[in-house]
Amino acid sequence: LRSGLRAPLVFGAGCSLVRPSPPAAAAAAAAAAAAPPPESRAWMDRLTVAHEYDPKTGFIVARETITLPALIADAPPLDAAVVRAGADRIVVAFATADRCAPCQQFKRDAINDAQVIARLSEARFLPTHVEVDRSPELANVILGGRSIPMTYALRDGKVIATLRGQRSAADLLAWLDALPG
Repeated sequence: LRSGLRAPLVFGAGCSLVRPSPPAAAAAAAAAAAAPPPESRAWMDRLTVAHEYDPKTGFIVARETITLPALIADAPPLDAAVVRAGADRIVVAFATADRCAPCQQFKRDAINDAQVIARLSEARFLPTHVEVDRSPELANVILGGRSIPMTYALRDGKVIATLRGQRSAADLLAWLDALPG
């Protein structure tokens, strides 16, 4: 090495003396930088959908997309649902993104739950879904943003309640029950 500096000595397997190569040290540093921060790691440890951490964006990225139940997949898009519901029904809008692992977990655990589907089938609700990466303008104009995962209740085109984040089926049912008649 230049200037008479030497790489630190390391004892390898079998107690042989090895000098770490600069590429190996750089790879180890890059791997450490790519590791998720503790709060992201805690989220990742709870997810059962395939996922990975993207150090460039800081996102926990989904590696699988969970299908929505037919009640929601076949529902009118958000803007049409708002018009159709008017003041008589509550639009329950699920905002997610295919890339978002917590969103996919929310779809698996809560949105596809049989009790949730039964509740959303009640006449007072009109469930719908917006994929914020495919319809960002719709999410911004009607919902006021693109936070994900988010659940919105709208009456007469106005947001009357929100449920933030990935939740359990029990949490979602309790939230739906608390919405005004």
